[in-house]
Amino acid sequence: MRKIREPCALLILLLLICFRPCMPVYGMELPARVETSGVNPETEGKDNRVMGSRIPVYETLGEALIRKLSEDQGAAEGKNTGITFDTVEEAVSFGRYFYRYVYWGKQEIRLAAGRDAEGVTIYAWCDDIQEAVSQHRQVAAKLEETAAGGFGLSDGEKAAFFYDWVYENVDYDAAMQNKTIYDAVMKGQSVCWGYVSTYLALCRMAGLTCEPVYQGNHAWNRVWIDGGWKYCDITWDKSLGEHRWKLIPEEEMERDSMHETL
Repeated sequence: MRKIREPCALLILLLLICFRPCMPVYGMELPARVETSGVNPETEGKDNRVMGSRIPVYETLGEALIRKLSEDQGAAEGKNTGITFDTVEEAVSFGRYFYRYVYWGKQEIRLAAGRDAEGVTIYAWCDDIQEAVSQHRQVAAKLEETAAGGFGLSDGEKAAFFYDWVYENVDYDAAMQNKTIYDAVMKGQSVCWGYVSTYLALCRMAGLTCEPVYQGNHAWNRVWIDGGWKYCDITWDKSLGEHRWKLIPEEEMERDSMHETL
């Protein structure tokens, strides 16, 4: 994988990573599948499982991409971000990671990759760059303020503190109109992806190892505490007015038929 470099000419548009909604069973929305001849269909299905782990280099590149976009005014049409990869697969992987875990705005940013003599370069489209950057920074500031509330707590106490914050501050959107981390943090309404991504971001900001867990059209979290995984499904807890799935051990979560993973 390569780092940021100077802009290059776009020769071939290989893929467009679109983040349009699909109708989920349990109210979760994730980026749509990428349709491109550059993706190996034998590995495509593994994406949800491998994408849960943290990838610091993607986060660094994603933050650089947002800074690059912030230099523009109005709309961006095929802006060369200066980020290049060696393969299309890496570019696709970065695009998914960027939208799931790095970019926290609601304004749509569309990414594409173009091949040239030196590699595969990421390009960006956005109707209102400044709005996208503003939304991202609003969420970041609110999350940082909230994460600071866990300072001095043990890992288990932090995990519980963030669970309680999300539970108390985010209502489930039965109409399924609010689906992003922006909706969860700034509007206080979301479906499960807003719950999952908010909790994930808070834990990671506080230095906890936290991951999303996917099952079909639903997702929840797990966090590493005292040498083992503890699981929580804040979405269903809030929907049912319970705390049934608050940081329970892995074996207990696996016994729950509604949370069996493949």
